[in-house]
Amino acid sequence: MERRTDVRTEIDNARLVTKLSVIGGIVTIVVLLIPTLVLGVINGEFVGSDLFSLGVIPYSLAVVFAFASMIYGMLGTSAAVETEEKQLLEKRSDTHALNVEEDVRFTAGRSFDNYRKYAPYVLSILGALIVAGVLSAFLRHWGARLEAPAGVNPVNGAIVSAVMAALSLFFGAFFVGQSRQPAFRWLRAFGAWLLAGFGLMFVSAFVAAFSSGGSMLDAVVAKVAVWVFGLLGVEFVISFIIEFYRPRTVRELRPIFESRLLSLFTEPGGVMRNVALALDYQFGFKVSGTWLYSFMERSFFPVVLFWAAILWGFTMIHEVGPSQVGIKERLGKVVSTELLEPGIYWTLPYPFGQVKRFSCTEVKQVIIGESEDDHADEEEEVPDDGHGHAKPESKKKGHEPMPVVLWTAAHGSDANNFIVAVNPDGPRKQADGEKTAESDTASIAFIRMMIPIEYRIRPDGVMDYAYRNADPVATLIRIGQQAATEYLASVSIMDIMSTGRAEAQQKLLARVQKLADEHHLGIEITKVMILDSHPPVEKVAPAFQDVIGAMEEKESTILKAESYAARTVPETEAAALRIISDAKSYSFRTTTVAKAESGRFSTQLKTYNLMPRMFRLKAYLDFLENDCKDIRKFIVAAGLDNEVYELNFETKERLDLIDVDAGALSGN
Repeated sequence: MERRTDVRTEIDNARLVTKLSVIGGIVTIVVLLIPTLVLGVINGEFVGSDLFSLGVIPYSLAVVFAFASMIYGMLGTSAAVETEEKQLLEKRSDTHALNVEEDVRFTAGRSFDNYRKYAPYVLSILGALIVAGVLSAFLRHWGARLEAPAGVNPVNGAIVSAVMAALSLFFGAFFVGQSRQPAFRWLRAFGAWLLAGFGLMFVSAFVAAFSSGGSMLDAVVAKVAVWVFGLLGVEFVISFIIEFYRPRTVRELRPIFESRLLSLFTEPGGVMRNVALALDYQFGFKVSGTWLYSFMERSFFPVVLFWAAILWGFTMIHEVGPSQVGIKERLGKVVSTELLEPGIYWTLPYPFGQVKRFSCTEVKQVIIGESEDDHADEEEEVPDDGHGHAKPESKKKGHEPMPVVLWTAAHGSDANNFIVAVNPDGPRKQADGEKTAESDTASIAFIRMMIPIEYRIRPDGVMDYAYRNADPVATLIRIGQQAATEYLASVSIMDIMSTGRAEAQQKLLARVQKLADEHHLGIEITKVMILDSHPPVEKVAPAFQDVIGAMEEKESTILKAESYAARTVPETEAAALRIISDAKSYSFRTTTVAKAESGRFSTQLKTYNLMPRMFRLKAYLDFLENDCKDIRKFIVAAGLDNEVYELNFETKERLDLIDVDAGALSGN
């Protein structure tokens, strides 16, 4: 009679499991899963929260495990009814010869055993696939969004998330509590994932209530939730693999599709009991019965609480280091505006008290435009090429040359494009001298650059830096972008890329410092640099490179012409000066000689007029003396007509001393 009562109890429990699974599954689908899909995914603007839409994962898994529990209850009911029928058959006298256990009519028990044996493996893989599929779909959707989310709707998000959290907590706690009985164990996974949905919706309600309509906090928490669900999905796979290597000496009541991580918060008995069951499960014997585990179970939490209290007490001690100043806060309010000097100070434990520390000597840096980390994957960097591409030399081993980074080729990530002016050669005019309509149009160009801004906190600006701006670094970046945009729109692209860079850096420093003072940042700008300035790489850089090449060729031609002019003009001037000097000399010489000849002729004319015969004789004798001095002369008397002269030209006449025979003169 007692055995039959046990069977009837099994039948009732199995039927109750089926009913609870059906009711829980329908409620989860209608009240939790469908509203989450409609309000979080299909009509996402109603709540506007990525975190809320992730509720699809726990509720989908809850539906799957509810369906699995329903099948478990239905097969359990059939197996229990079959067992009852077997008991009735055993009592009949005409069936003693029949082997009831081998009767082909009784298959429900074998089906139930096979389901309990193989269904957990299928459910584990199915759970991992659901988590992976839904997460990949969400990540692709978030990555494909062209615009940032409009933000969480605080009212709708907080109300809907709170209602969903309350329903998830009510049903999840009920099913987890019901699963304390072994007959209802398969309901625990269903309730655990409902409680996971409660945790997600509770956090979603909190974020919606305190996000003030923004999307940044929701996006950050949603990414954390993605990692958590990803970890739970990996746990399905790990449990599936470990099951093949688990020792079989101890019967494990926990199905492998139950999450051990969720059970730390949902399973009755506390964390230590969960640890004990996990150890028993893995090692194949009752580890929780050893004296070491008993000691740890008694002492673990007191020791943890003791050390946690000590560590919490250490948060009362604060050190303000050298070159630092501090601001003491109590319950979120500043205790004194007087800055704390370097030393040790006491406050209330965190989060009731703290000391904010700031260094007034440390030089910090923010970068407008491209980040220096874009070249972090390069082992070594090339030296400075004059365009701002220089980086610190790598300390890695080896000095193999790396390719030169050119601004005509894509390198690094996308940077800010700034508008700069282009200096035209002059207004274009028509043939009649009037300006064209295009002459009044401003010429602009785009330039891509990286602008590091170095700054430090002023000692008299610490309070402004700490409290006047919610995020002083972000504010500095925005005003740096503003100053750069305003200034670069008024300068030439060629100046900013060449000789005008130093002047531009000084003017940008002054502009950024002025804006920082207007925004009460409490900082001093120490340096502004312009690096990596070049046109956009995609389409402009190749054409601009051609322009630069043409300009360089033009400059080279001009320099060659100037060099030729510098060499030719002095030579031409010297030749002209020499010709002029020769002409002047010839003119002077010719004029002087002509004057002298004129004077001599006048004198000769006067002499001739006075003594003509004597003048002619003198002229004749001068002719013989000067013009005929090298000619042999024979003088013949004009009055001796009858004299005959015989001239012998065979012998040489000695007409000069050099022709005299030296021997004859000496008497030999």
